[in-house]
Amino acid sequence: MEKLSKNIDRITKNIIKDGGLHQPSPSFLTNVMEAVEAQTANNEVFYKPLISKRIWILLATLSVVVLGLLFIFPVFSEAYLFSQHSILEGINFEFNLPKINLSKTTIYGIGFLSLFLIQIPFLKRQLEKSYL
Repeated sequence: MEKLSKNIDRITKNIIKDGGLHQPSPSFLTNVMEAVEAQTANNEVFYKPLISKRIWILLATLSVVVLGLLFIFPVFSEAYLFSQHSILEGINFEFNLPKINLSKTTIYGIGFLSLFLIQIPFLKRQLEKSYL
């Protein structure tokens, strides 16, 4: 392994001696910067949402229609479900959540955290407007 490494070092040194060290032209940096600016100017990125506005409107309309129909025609009410299935008639479905006692500091912390999380989309939109 060491012999192979010495051969590679020797070959590399010979290539550098034969080719010599080249210095770039004085305008090399400006030429590179102009090429980079030309590429970035031509490659504009446009934001295209994953879910279009039309689909969001369709989803909102469908959810309003479904919720409206459930309120108008309560098909999935307890009385309807229990009358259809005689197995479930005698079962008492009661579910009580336990009371949670939180200190005022914890409530304030949760409130400020929720306000912070609500602000994130608005701040993101504002930054996108100012930098794009």
